[in-house]
Amino acid sequence: MIRLTQQQINHGVFGFLTGLAVIALFLAFFPEPLLSTIVSVLAGLVISGGLWFAYWRGWEPARPLLIILLTVIVAFGTDEIFIDARFHHLLYTVPALALVLTSPFWIAASALTLLVTFAYRAGGGPYVNPFELVTFAFIVGGMIFSRLAIDNAQHLEAARREAEEARAWAEQREHELAAQAEELAQRNTEQQRLLELVSVLETPTITLAEGVLMAPIVGALDSRRAQALTTRLLQEANARRARRVILDISGVSAVDTQVAQALIQTARALRLLGCQVILTGISATVAMTLTHLNVAMEGMITTRSPQEALAMQ
Repeated sequence: MIRLTQQQINHGVFGFLTGLAVIALFLAFFPEPLLSTIVSVLAGLVISGGLWFAYWRGWEPARPLLIILLTVIVAFGTDEIFIDARFHHLLYTVPALALVLTSPFWIAASALTLLVTFAYRAGGGPYVNPFELVTFAFIVGGMIFSRLAIDNAQHLEAARREAEEARAWAEQREHELAAQAEELAQRNTEQQRLLELVSVLETPTITLAEGVLMAPIVGALDSRRAQALTTRLLQEANARRARRVILDISGVSAVDTQVAQALIQTARALRLLGCQVILTGISATVAMTLTHLNVAMEGMITTRSPQEALAMQ
C-alpha cells in the first residue's frame, strides 16, 4: 500500500491542474485558434504553475488562493448555455479540489458561492429545485465530513508519531542516564580506591622489626586524618601482632590541642590492643607548644628519634 503525505497529495493536485492547463493550451490551437481562448488558458497555466511553485517554496496560502481563483473562474467563466440547461456538474469540481487541498470551510464556501452565482445567473432555474438542492447538500456535506475525517486521522497520526518520538527519546534518555549512572559508579569506585590509596599514603606503617611498627606522620593532622590514622594503626597492629608502635611526628608542621588530643586518643586505642606507644621526633618548638598548652601526654613514652625507640628494651 502506497502511503502518501498530505503535502505529496497537494503537490499531485497542483501538478495535475498544471498538466491539464498545458493540454488545454495545446488543444486551444485546434481546429481554429481563438486568441481569447489561448489567453485564458495561458493565464490559467501561469496561475496554477505559479501557485504550485509558491507552495513548493513553502507558501501555505497557495492552497486556499487556488480554490478562490478556481471558484471565481468557474462562477463567472462558465457559459450561460451550460448554466441554464441543467444543474451543472461544475458545481462539484471546486469543492472536490477543496476537499483534497484545504479544509471544510473552503469546501462549504466554494460550493455555496458557486450555487448562489449559478442560481443568480440562471434566474433560479434548476438551482432552486428542492430535489437538486437536497442532492447538492448531501454531496457537499459528504465532502465536508470526509475532510473532517481526514483531518482527524491526520491529527491522530501526528499524535502517534509524536508519541513514538517521545517514547524513542525517553528510551534514548534512559540509556544515556544508565550509561551516566554506570560511569558515575565507576568514577565513585575509582575515587574510593584513590581515597583509600591516599589514606594509606597519608598514614603509612613500616615494620622495623618483629612486632615493631613505625608510623611517620607528615603534614597537618585534622580530625578526618586523625580518625584515619587511628583506624589504620589499629588494623595494622592487630594484623601484624605488633607489641610496639612508634609514632614519628618530626614531619608534623604544627602541633596544637587538637593534634595532641588526636595523638593521645590514638595511643589509648593502641594500648587497648596491648601495644606500647612511643612518640618520637618532638622538636624544641613542639615541646614548648605542648608545655604552653598544658597538654599531658599520659601513657606515652617519648624519645628523640625512631632509632632510640627501636633500641629500647
